[in-house]
Amino acid sequence: MLTVYLTTILLKNRFLALCLFWLTFFQSVAQSKGPATAGDSVPTERRFTLKSYLIPAVLIGAGTGLLTHPTREPFTSPDPVSHADEYLRFGPYGLRLALQAAGIKPAVKLGDEVAVTVLSNLIMGGVTGGLKYTVMPTPTNGVVDHSFPSGHTAIAFTSAELLHQAYKHKSPWISIAGYVMATATGVLRVANNAHRWGEVLAGAGIGIASVKISYAVYPVIQRTLSRKNRRPAMR
Repeated sequence: MLTVYLTTILLKNRFLALCLFWLTFFQSVAQSKGPATAGDSVPTERRFTLKSYLIPAVLIGAGTGLLTHPTREPFTSPDPVSHADEYLRFGPYGLRLALQAAGIKPAVKLGDEVAVTVLSNLIMGGVTGGLKYTVMPTPTNGVVDHSFPSGHTAIAFTSAELLHQAYKHKSPWISIAGYVMATATGVLRVANNAHRWGEVLAGAGIGIASVKISYAVYPVIQRTLSRKNRRPAMR
């Protein structure tokens, strides 16, 4: 009901989409499931409750609602303003590598971190790619495209949420830096006339949710593989 209510408001006031974007950014950075210590395996306690999916659900719901009310305001020019979004989407990954090179350990073991990163991107890529070829909004010029959701924004918010989960035990400013880069990517996609706000909002929600789902699923995968390895060989 909350998602439907917010979507209705967004349809009436297009500028609230941008406000919601920034609001959920700060709320995402503030999330925490308790202290973590560097080098821990991904514990069961890091599974997320349904409540923690509220922010990505609102983002995806709002983005879906804006499909029928496409807007780029306050950007109106069809000309791109910068190509920085092509690089900013990978910025949080670069920051993670820099932190690890500096000897600052993430909250999980390196092998687990790599596994969760791969799993998150597989989920994000599958959902984003699937929606691009099943949900085809009609832009203002009447040409049907595959722009929903924004893939660049989904990548950016996946990398930002992964950075947040890996280093939130060190400093909130690390998380803020990642989400600033992800937010800048989404804004530039709209400014460059590559996407509209609805597509960017949905991409952000998918990126965040993909990481949360990965952290919830990964311990199950670990336990399943562990049980299989303990089974005696068939003769």
